[in-house]
Amino acid sequence: MLDYLKIYRPLNLFFMGLAQFFCAYYLDRFATLNSVISSGLFWLVIGTISCASFGYWINDYYDQERDIQNKKRPSYIAKLAPITVYIHLIIFVFAALLSGYFMGSWFLILFLFSVSMLFMYSWRLKDIPAIGNVIISLLSFYSIYSIIMLTSSVDSFLILHFSVFSGLVTFCREIIKDIEDMEGDKNYGSKTLPIVFGIKIANNIAYLILLFLISMLIFSYSYQSQYFQGVHQYLFYAYCLIFIVLPLYKVAIDLRHAQKKSDYKHLSLLMKYIIFTGIFSILFF
Repeated sequence: MLDYLKIYRPLNLFFMGLAQFFCAYYLDRFATLNSVISSGLFWLVIGTISCASFGYWINDYYDQERDIQNKKRPSYIAKLAPITVYIHLIIFVFAALLSGYFMGSWFLILFLFSVSMLFMYSWRLKDIPAIGNVIISLLSFYSIYSIIMLTSSVDSFLILHFSVFSGLVTFCREIIKDIEDMEGDKNYGSKTLPIVFGIKIANNIAYLILLFLISMLIFSYSYQSQYFQGVHQYLFYAYCLIFIVLPLYKVAIDLRHAQKKSDYKHLSLLMKYIIFTGIFSILFF
């Protein structure tokens, strides 16, 4: 049962829903629990989680041989009959599109686009340099930015801040994961960014994006200071510096010296940690 649940990446799904709730509730000065619920957030979370579950399942299904090389163990999905996998995928698509239908045409198109891109990503696009990385980061961006379609009173700059943060961190993490899985991907015939252009160029691309992200965060935090006063402001700045900016800077520096697979695995986990601390920074609002 535990191996079955791992296919869903439950911790990732939990934090996706949590990030959307935090943004809808804390970044809207006039929000109440009732207004957030009535805005359609429940269906947004269901639709997002359904799309993500579809992505995890179909990616594991197509990556069965590759996972044996990269992770040294087959995914549990290899033990399931293909018809079982197909039924799951159909249920995820149905749940996503039903959620979009209840929310309106914009969300219906968004969820349809998401499952389509996740299918294309797992089937072909992740093996094309940078294209797969861009798709995943774009979907990560829209998982947060879609909150702006729920209510007009949410601060659009803050939503944009967390959306861009999510997208860029995800993009860098995808590059790091590509380098980590480079050996297995190469044997599989994949043409990811590090395989085509080399590890050094892939490192430099992620490094430059991280430096841009750090600069963007510093600018954005200066805007966000209007929401805080006194000790609250210093606590916010201290949290962002210690748990977001400095870890990002560490990843950027460590990327310059990373060589082994274990180095990139550590950096990938650190990037996931930064995503989580970024989500919890919303609580300051």
